[in-house]
Amino acid sequence: MALRIIRRKDTGSLTITGTVAGQRIRRRAQSDSLPLAREEAAALEAQILRTAWHGERRDARSFAEAVISYIDTTPRAAGDRRRLNRILTALGDVPLSAVDQSAVDHVRRSILSPTASPSTVRRGVITPIRAVLMHAQRREWCDVPRFEIPRETEGRTRYLLPGEAERLLTASSPHIRVLLTLLVGTGMRMAEALELEWRDVDLAGGRTILWPDRTKSGRRRIVALPPRIVACLANLPDRTGPVIRRADGEPYADRRREGGGQIKTAWKATLRRAEIDPALSPHDLRHTWASWYYALHRDLLALKIEGGWSSVALVERYAHLLPAGHEAGIRRFLGPVSDTALLLAGTND
Repeated sequence: MALRIIRRKDTGSLTITGTVAGQRIRRRAQSDSLPLAREEAAALEAQILRTAWHGERRDARSFAEAVISYIDTTPRAAGDRRRLNRILTALGDVPLSAVDQSAVDHVRRSILSPTASPSTVRRGVITPIRAVLMHAQRREWCDVPRFEIPRETEGRTRYLLPGEAERLLTASSPHIRVLLTLLVGTGMRMAEALELEWRDVDLAGGRTILWPDRTKSGRRRIVALPPRIVACLANLPDRTGPVIRRADGEPYADRRREGGGQIKTAWKATLRRAEIDPALSPHDLRHTWASWYYALHRDLLALKIEGGWSSVALVERYAHLLPAGHEAGIRRFLGPVSDTALLLAGTND
C-alpha cells in the first residue's frame, strides 16, 4: 500500500502513514504544505523499496549511529567517550558520507585551539573520527576514510637521571610520594597506577597484575616490583581497596582521567622545590623507567613486553637515551629491601 498523507484536524499538521515492503510507517511530515508532503512521502517510499530490493546503501547511516555502534561493540575508555561527544557536538548528526576532510577541518576549528600541535590534532580529532569510520567500514556502512594527517616533528623525550629522581621524591609531598615512586620504579601509566588494587599486588613475589580493562592496550600485564617499591608499599597502612589514595585517605574520584591532572598542583610544586625542568610531566616518569630499563638490560623486546607497548618501534626511542655510566645509580635507586619491609611484605597473604 502506497504511503498516504493525513492532516490532523486539531493542529493542521500532516502525517505520512502506510506500509511499504512490510515496513510500517507513521511520521510527521517535515512540511505542512500538502504538495511538499507528497514529495517527501514519494521519496521515502522510493528509498524503502530500493533498500528492500538492493539492500542498504553505503552511507545511508549517520555518523551518530556509527558512534553509538562503536561504543556499544567494545567498552571504551572515559576519555575516548568524551572526545567523541565533543566531536559529535561540533559535527552534528550528519550522514557518514559527509564526514570528509572539510568536516574534519570544521571539527578541529570548533574544539581545538588554532595553535594546537599536530599531535593534539591527531589525538583529539583525526584518530577518534577515523576509529569510528573504520568501525563503520567493516560493517559496509561507508568507504575507508582518507584524511590529511598533520606531520609531526619528533619531540624531545624527557626523563630523569637517578639523582634527579631522588631529588624529585625528596621534594614531593607525602601524599604523592608513593605514587611518584611507583611511576618511576614500574613504568605504569598514571591511570594504571591510580586503579591499582591491593588484591592484585603480590609483595612477597615482587609483582602485580594489571588486568585488561585497566591497561591502554587492553591486554593483561605483569609488572615487576623492584625492592624499593616493595618496601614503599609494604609500609602503607591499608591493604584493601585502591593502593594509591589522596591525602585524606580516600581514592581519587576520577581514576580514569589520564595525564596527571589528579596531582597537577602538587606536581608543579614538587618540580619547583626540586629545581627540575617545569616542562617535565608525570608521564615522563614512564619514559624515565623505560630509559633505565634499557640501560640495565639492553633488550628492546623485553622492554616492549614489560612496559605494555604494542611494538618494538615505539620503544626504540629509549635505546641509548640515557648517558652511559648511570647503571649503578639506577640500581641504588631501585635499592635493596630492608628486613622490616620483607617482614611486612610477607603479611600480604
